Amino acid sequence: MTIWRANLLGSSGKGMEYFMRHLIGVEDAVRADESPERLRPSEVTWREPAPRGKLDLLTTVDFRMTSTCTYSDIVLPAATWYEKHDISTTDMHPFVHSFNPAIAPPWETRTDFDTFRLIGEQFSRLAATHLGTRTDVIAAPLMHDSADELAQPGGRVRDWKRGECEPIPGVTMPRLVTVERDYAAVAEKMAALGPLVDTLGTSVKGISWKPAAAVDLLGRTNGRVRGGVADGRPSLARDIHMAEAILALSGTTNGQVAVQAWRELEKRTGVQLADLAEERAGDRISFTDTQVQPRAVITSPEWSGSETGGRRYSPFVVNVERKKPWHTLTGRMHFFLDHDWIAEYGEGLPTYRPPLDYVRHFGEQGVREEGRAEITVRYLTPHSKWSIHSEYQDNLHMLRLFRGGPVIWMSPGDAAKIGVADNDWIEAYNRNGVVACRAVVTHRMPEGTVFMYHAKDRHLMTPKSEISGWHGGGDNSLTRLVVKPTHMIGGYAQLSYGFNYYGPTGNQRDEITVIRRRAQEVQFR
Repeated sequence: MTIWRANLLGSSGKGMEYFMRHLIGVEDAVRADESPERLRPSEVTWREPAPRGKLDLLTTVDFRMTSTCTYSDIVLPAATWYEKHDISTTDMHPFVHSFNPAIAPPWETRTDFDTFRLIGEQFSRLAATHLGTRTDVIAAPLMHDSADELAQPGGRVRDWKRGECEPIPGVTMPRLVTVERDYAAVAEKMAALGPLVDTLGTSVKGISWKPAAAVDLLGRTNGRVRGGVADGRPSLARDIHMAEAILALSGTTNGQVAVQAWRELEKRTGVQLADLAEERAGDRISFTDTQVQPRAVITSPEWSGSETGGRRYSPFVVNVERKKPWHTLTGRMHFFLDHDWIAEYGEGLPTYRPPLDYVRHFGEQGVREEGRAEITVRYLTPHSKWSIHSEYQDNLHMLRLFRGGPVIWMSPGDAAKIGVADNDWIEAYNRNGVVACRAVVTHRMPEGTVFMYHAKDRHLMTPKSEISGWHGGGDNSLTRLVVKPTHMIGGYAQLSYGFNYYGPTGNQRDEITVIRRRAQEVQFR
């Protein structure tokens, strides 16, 4: 596994201790038993005991020593925002910005682009001998904003594995797609814009167009490749070339592309839309433009808002004001869902579900040591308050803004029940793991609920645990990943899969933890 600028183990890994056990095979604080046979999946081979350390190699590319880096086999040093060329924007942010190096990447540090370019070159050299050209068969999900949404009318799902229907790719099962991969040419292909942009075009939300003018512009801006598998194609050999390609092919930064995309959407909807971008049809934001100052983006069907006339972005403006159909079964906003699985779970309409009775549902979680008071509470992990977008919570400035190390916030009533005062050392534990940290006792927390801000790395002022004997974990040491079954629906209207758009989410709420006061003398080594 290669992890690029993501703190999988210390931040985003919901169920951190399970990652430690099964993914990388190090000591963990999991206290749960494996699922009993009656609760195990029937279509998956269950190996007992479950394998530990599934990864042969873990490589991380990052500019700070995260928890993930501390457990990686290889750490490649990455350039920061002030040591590389890059661009930044979001759907809710009406400007596009550039990153520009104030200094060259120091020592052995490489930019993200250079790191993967160099890896690609060495990989391609070795692949010429060991892999060559191969054809892979990919099981692709039934996709959102495509004809796949009509694959299962009425939301009736028949299982071909049980003989309820024939196995038909793209209808009763995922699409089966063949992809030829010339592994020896990976580096050459990474360094050029591919020909499918000319033949298939670019797509977004169910519409496609062929940006011939933008491709020609890129060829003149970046230069064209001479020789090899990418001969004659626009070059992407440098990070600035890649930035120019993104800006040239996106309607949010190329007015001609925006108008072209809106006209394609007009054909699909019968609604007049192209005038939203016509005022800026001649605008083309280049990377050099963004280096001068942030540039306001152009109204494009890639998003649902409108910046036309200088207005600020707000989602779904085009749907509400221009009557563009919503991307739903009916083309309108609606709340009723009639899929079989939805009906089985009783969620055809928005329904209030009271919180679980956690003692009855999960059973007793505590260890009940004589003379040691414990309390069972609900446990939440909100976004970090004293860090910079999940990063740099360990620099001096961030550490001085509050207590510095990991803390759990709890109410005065809960704290009193277990004899805890503000800033006392406590331990929180459940079947998933254990956390050793300080308590923040405040009237702002409701009784019966605690929270721990996420993304505190476990090597940051974290002592050894009395319960596990190992260093106490982070916020996700007490959670586990739970996939909601209805999120697996596909082939039916807006419930079909779309990467980073619609699909299974990592639910870890309705979690509980047991908290007790621990010895106030702690060890960090």
